[in-house]
Amino acid sequence: MRIYCTRNELNRAINNVSHSIPTRTPSPILEGILIETKGDRMYLTATDTNMTIESNIPVDSEGDVSFVIEEKNFANIVNKLPEEEILMDYNHEKNQIKINSGKSSSTFNCFSADEFPRFNIGEGQKIILSKKDIKNLIRKTSFSASADELNGVLTGILIELGEGNLRMVAVDTFRMAIYNAKVDTDEKLSIVVPAKLLGEVSKIISDDDNDEQLFMEIVDNKVVMLFDNNRVILNTLNGKYIDYNRIIKAESSIKIRTSRIELMKSIDRAAIIASAQNNNLIKMKIEDDQIEITSLSEKSSIKEMVEIMKEGDNLEIGFNSRYMMDVLKVIDDEEIILSMSDSVKPCIITPLKGDTYLYLVLPVRIS
Repeated sequence: MRIYCTRNELNRAINNVSHSIPTRTPSPILEGILIETKGDRMYLTATDTNMTIESNIPVDSEGDVSFVIEEKNFANIVNKLPEEEILMDYNHEKNQIKINSGKSSSTFNCFSADEFPRFNIGEGQKIILSKKDIKNLIRKTSFSASADELNGVLTGILIELGEGNLRMVAVDTFRMAIYNAKVDTDEKLSIVVPAKLLGEVSKIISDDDNDEQLFMEIVDNKVVMLFDNNRVILNTLNGKYIDYNRIIKAESSIKIRTSRIELMKSIDRAAIIASAQNNNLIKMKIEDDQIEITSLSEKSSIKEMVEIMKEGDNLEIGFNSRYMMDVLKVIDDEEIILSMSDSVKPCIITPLKGDTYLYLVLPVRIS
């Protein structure tokens, strides 16, 4: 049975679903892509059982068919085909697919589609969001989620929706990220989704037409996202998320207003000298109208000065330079507020006005 499609469309769909191909699996079928033709559409699906991605493209097909093809070589061949037009000829008796483009012809043995795991997901109420908002919030929070699987629910991002606000929260042992976006919905929800999975979703949300809509449903403890001819199904995490509101309500006696860019550049230079064996330690001496940032190693040292506007006492405090840089790189504002109390309590980073974001970084003890 013959299927006609274009290389660019097929290549895009393969790239999308490949984000859910497991790196290691005892099941060969999970190393493959389920291909199904239905009418004038081809549906490509891949899963690692925690995340399933389905992408569909237009085709000209002689009928409906389904089979599973090994992803790695299939993806590499399609990416390098010489012509835009592709003919895929499936032989049901041999369970083989022949791919022709220009003077190139390749044949792949296939798995039966019956062996591929299926996920029967019902329908929930669709929440309409912006692709731009989702992608932006994932980028601005996911780095703060714990990478240690032993931390369970903290490896996920808390997604809260209510009162026209979409909030994502990520927390690990040393830091926290909170980001908000206004949304045009009165729906309410609170779920935790693995940060790693959301990071993969972000990669397949196109940067084109970011104002386009993304539909999200919560069905059977799973998150279903629909966008750009893709359907993504994500497992959620069970367990009670940390009470982050209790952490951020602590009063701060020192407030610093400064240039984000200047602070980031100074920390970046100081981080070159900071030693990984010493928690990438940089020291900040906050005094009057400036911050003195220093770091040293056995062979070198550095001192940076950053102008500030300060309310409150002077302070000496230490930070892991990588944690500070992770925060400063995802903020877009020219100026920021740093709020602190003493050398052992968290530094909270917020905008000059409003509550679009809040980042918290725990200090490193210094002698």
